[in-house]
Amino acid sequence: MGDLIKTTAALEAACEKARAEGVLALDTEFVWMRTYRPQLGIVQMGCRAGCWALDCLCGMNTDALKNLIEDASVVKILHDARQDLTHLRHYTGCAPVNVFDTQLAAAFAGFPSGMGLQKLLLEAVDVGLPKTETLTDWLQRPLSEAQVAYALDDVRYLPDLRDALLARAESFGTRAWLEEDLRRYDDVAEYEDYDPDQVWKRVKTGRARLDGRGWAILRAVAALREDMAKKWNLPRNWLGDDASLADMAEKARVGHLSHRLRGGQGETIRALYAEAVAQAAETPEEDWPENPKPHYIAEVKDAADKAVAWLAEKAAALHVAPGAIANRATVTAFVDDVADDSNPLATGWRHEAVGREMAERFGVD
Repeated sequence: MGDLIKTTAALEAACEKARAEGVLALDTEFVWMRTYRPQLGIVQMGCRAGCWALDCLCGMNTDALKNLIEDASVVKILHDARQDLTHLRHYTGCAPVNVFDTQLAAAFAGFPSGMGLQKLLLEAVDVGLPKTETLTDWLQRPLSEAQVAYALDDVRYLPDLRDALLARAESFGTRAWLEEDLRRYDDVAEYEDYDPDQVWKRVKTGRARLDGRGWAILRAVAALREDMAKKWNLPRNWLGDDASLADMAEKARVGHLSHRLRGGQGETIRALYAEAVAQAAETPEEDWPENPKPHYIAEVKDAADKAVAWLAEKAAALHVAPGAIANRATVTAFVDDVADDSNPLATGWRHEAVGREMAERFGVD
């Protein structure tokens, strides 16, 4: 198959075609079941001159792809860009620049937030994609022609989709706002591993009731799980699910621990958690982390309800999906403290288009 890249020379040739055109459409196919990070099977590359699937199991030199992703003169087009660019950073070491996310762009072109590629292509450029290979094991070889063709469809139409979305955003007067938001993809921090000391904020605590000491314990055990998962190259939940971590934080001890390790390995992680819990329980009060889920008074909640409803109407008039402007948590925090300039609604185009009026209408003094 001529569109399946298996050599460094073939990769370099494909990259030169994309560079000459100034456009590189990208996607990835991977397996993510037994490892800390996904195992890439192929990287799809495309421009109007052609489409190619880079076989990630061939061990070739990927410097040409890295350099192309870092070339500011070439626009990189992806759908839901952050995940694929994170995978590509770990695969090639690249620091992406000049990224165009078609999912983000759709939200500034009159489409809903989070729209899938298949539906967006159909509605924006009248292209229907078949979904015939959704259960493919992308690490299994050889890949069939049908599997490769299916994968390449995910990049084949991205240049045309970008043109259509930009034209719609231009007609709605939202293009400058979109371009401002797209610049966040130039920040390499978007693709770095999570800080172990911050991953506790992502743990789903369910109905666990945590005080300051409980949050300190959760911070410690979540960081430990992240470190173990990365060191041993295992999925986080194999080393303890969120419910187990929340239970430790609430009870200040290791009770039922749901994990996937057996025998002595299981006892090892239990002992490590027990040590982390005991140490974190002694954290001085002044070092306790703040509750990441702030409680608001009834007046603020009521104002937020009204502000969210108003935002939906305002967003429709602006032809921007409400979720692309702010979620409920952001709105609630803003009406509670309109002077907080760290809130997205207090700066940039969001403040000019929405935030200033929202503060006047719904801000709680």
